Amino acid sequence: MEFELKLEEIYMELFEFSRPTYYKWKRENIKVIKLLEKYFSKEDLEEFLKTETIRKLETDKFKNYVDPLFIEYVKFDLPSKMDRIKGEGLITRLNRLIPINILTTILEEIKEDEDIELHQDKSKKFLIDRIKGYAASFEKKASQKQLIDLIDKNFSNIECYVLIKYYDEILDKG
Repeated sequence: MEFELKLEEIYMELFEFSRPTYYKWKRENIKVIKLLEKYFSKEDLEEFLKTETIRKLETDKFKNYVDPLFIEYVKFDLPSKMDRIKGEGLITRLNRLIPINILTTILEEIKEDEDIELHQDKSKKFLIDRIKGYAASFEKKASQKQLIDLIDKNFSNIECYVLIKYYDEILDKG
């Protein structure tokens, strides 16, 4: 038989602190306590303590949500990040080391394929897999590998997601 935890016990286990610390944080209006109380039910927190997950947050609706303001920030920042790689403009580097047409062709193919369901948390792997699957001529195989390495070492999932979704805007700024 399982007994139900009191809310204070949930916080004590979650933060690994004592009962007096819980009451001190509560009394001092520590923001993380307010956040948890506002957005998570007692049942959510108990579920997390038991399973290290909260089922209702594991749905595709929550996993793939990205705040539109964050997307705009990444769209704004990505071209300058691309320029900072190795201290030179990405477009210049791509034209010299990696034919820009490989990347552009792959991004255009992705955009045209309406059956693709792009998940932001898997975008980097998705893009790298598409580049690996690109039928490059023998002369372009080395460039294809360089493109994979460039993306793997320098870009996060969210940056790959934004690059895929908004490549025409990003590459125009580059």
